[in-house]
Amino acid sequence: MKITELMREYDLEIDDVRWYLASQQADRLLGYREKKRELIRLVWSGALEGELYDMEERFLGELQSRLERGTRDEAQVRAILREVVSCRENRYTKPP
Repeated sequence: MKITELMREYDLEIDDVRWYLASQQADRLLGYREKKRELIRLVWSGALEGELYDMEERFLGELQSRLERGTRDEAQVRAILREVVSCRENRYTKPP
């Protein structure tokens, strides 16, 4: 099965995936609260920019690749997509 087919099944768009990944990144970056120097280095080095550039396309490509290699099964991918759906729903109902 293709990731694009599963996304259609869950009525997900690329923007929903981008929001989910942005939420994941925000949680991660908030973890640097007590590690300012590490956060500065992450931003300064360009590593953060690299992680953010086309993050949704890389994420979906990696999911598809793992599905094809058999390192993730369809149930695991569906669980991830349900997280994306939940994040999308919270986007409009809960403040960040």
